[in-house]
Amino acid sequence: MFQPDSIDELKTWWSTQVDQQVPIRWRHRWRSADSTERANRDLSITQLNRVIDYPHRDMTVTVQTGMTVAELDQILKGHHQVLPIDVPEPDRMTIAEMICGNWFGSRCAGHGTLRDWLLGVTAIDGRGRIIHSGGRVVKNVAGYDVQKFLIGSRGELAIPLEASFKVIPVPEAYLNCVYQTDDFSLLQEAWQALRNLPFDFNIFDLTSSGLLEISVSGLPQSNKALKDQIQSTLTSFAEMNAIQFADNTNEIDSWKTLLESITHPQDRYFAIRVGVRPSQTVEVLKLAADCGLIAIGHASQGVIVVTGSLNVVTSVQNKLLIQLSELNANVECLESSKSLYDLIHKNFEQTKLSPLSEKIRNVFDPQRLLKSNAVMVEG
Repeated sequence: MFQPDSIDELKTWWSTQVDQQVPIRWRHRWRSADSTERANRDLSITQLNRVIDYPHRDMTVTVQTGMTVAELDQILKGHHQVLPIDVPEPDRMTIAEMICGNWFGSRCAGHGTLRDWLLGVTAIDGRGRIIHSGGRVVKNVAGYDVQKFLIGSRGELAIPLEASFKVIPVPEAYLNCVYQTDDFSLLQEAWQALRNLPFDFNIFDLTSSGLLEISVSGLPQSNKALKDQIQSTLTSFAEMNAIQFADNTNEIDSWKTLLESITHPQDRYFAIRVGVRPSQTVEVLKLAADCGLIAIGHASQGVIVVTGSLNVVTSVQNKLLIQLSELNANVECLESSKSLYDLIHKNFEQTKLSPLSEKIRNVFDPQRLLKSNAVMVEG
């Protein structure tokens, strides 16, 4: 596996791959053993992990994308700042993989997704060309937003090598609220009641185990006023049990709800991301629970991550996908077996690129050297 120390070194190696038309695999699975994933990759960019520019007073940062998300978080903490994007395993996932996988998590309710924070990229495309898009400042109107093409591209157009983000100060205090119920209809009513409140949540998550997790941020005195509104809204639902209701210095880490529920990390798991109308979030969570699967729903966006063991019988997977199809849901693989990937690709994704997508692919990677970067496991 090739591990370059510089972009120039990577470009030299890449030109050989292009000349020989050799596919380039570089993404890893977010729930896999290191030895296994390394054996299946041709390229690792983890040595490209330097800070390029961090004018913290301007609240922007530019880094090489081989850096992990956790490493970036630690750098930003030094100036009491944060990039409010969540990934499942920040100590292992690189920034490049975060961009190409379009990862976002619980904080999307108040802060949006990666498209709202990525200012610019330097990348290497399938032809081995170094391309630049966007910039290092928040207000930038020059050129095309090529970086937006790379978000969610699965690494099939280009590999980001440097990325610029805008960041925000860490809030002074958080108000974290956690409730639980066994009644999905009650969860739906609570969702509607909270949506009608005249303010936005940083986190607004529901889970297939019946958890309701919400968080707001600000000054302690302002959080107290919001606490009164939330309490008065949810006290009418007598069967919802309050588990946590307090001001904290740290925000709820809702991803732990998902990851800690996977009790056998040595097993092989699949993960899919489902997109529906926000009002259908609870319905998808109930479908996942009925199938014995684990799910967390970002209720303000209508985005649900569903995960389960690949040992789950195929009939259960088929049942879930059939019901999701009836809801006109969008479904994409985050990690899956080849059989599940093919099934989802057949039923939920276009099997043939549109003329515009075909043109874009031909511009970035005409030889399809990066097409092998769908995240799959054997089975």
